[in-house]
Amino acid sequence: MIQYWNTLIDYLAAKEQMNGTYDLAILAGNSLPYLADELLQLYEQKLADKVMLVGGIGHATPFLAKNFKAMGIDVGETSETEMYLDYFKQKYGVDQEQFLIETRSTNSGENASFSLAAVKAAGFLPKRVLLLEDPILQRRLKATFEKEWQDTDTCFTNAVLAIPYLKTIDRSLSFEDERFNGLWSKDYFFSLALGEIPRLRNDCNGYGPKGTGYIGEVNIPAEVEEAYQKLSAHYPFETNR
Repeated sequence: MIQYWNTLIDYLAAKEQMNGTYDLAILAGNSLPYLADELLQLYEQKLADKVMLVGGIGHATPFLAKNFKAMGIDVGETSETEMYLDYFKQKYGVDQEQFLIETRSTNSGENASFSLAAVKAAGFLPKRVLLLEDPILQRRLKATFEKEWQDTDTCFTNAVLAIPYLKTIDRSLSFEDERFNGLWSKDYFFSLALGEIPRLRNDCNGYGPKGTGYIGEVNIPAEVEEAYQKLSAHYPFETNR
């Protein structure tokens, strides 16, 4: 089953080549603290002129707090953006003034629409934007931003610096890249990964134009559909999203 998982994960991560410099890098709310380090590295390496944190309280919030706590970082019960700001302050001594911020969004659609409102309010409309998110949600995030920002000239690139390919599935998950070990509970990972294909579909139940219209039409290759069918039949999962 591992090959099916990794086919699905690779598709969902939608990794893209980064070229040159970007006007803005946006980190959307999620449960993975390491993405904060990646965001700051993009800024310090001058690959992004500005950085933005987007995220209120959503499904990932308690998992993000738990992962920070496991690192010895106390971030309190706040929005995901505020947790990241606390982390930057404690680990790097970086103040909030370094970032554009948005603290109210609770899902990907709001991540996209509220971030657009925030950059407009700041008098800044970027042309080239890097997107960072939980790799499992990366493909849908980009599709959502492209839909919400469709009246702008902004181009988005997925900044996926590592993909969580699975090595084993036992009582817990084990990844080829050990940095991912322990970041997701097994049930939460299954809910995220297996829940994405129904959301990406362009049918009455999906997020495409024939469904809720949150995203444009997304192509799901046959090998990914096959992997999803094999996995969803073998691994029960529940999602309330």
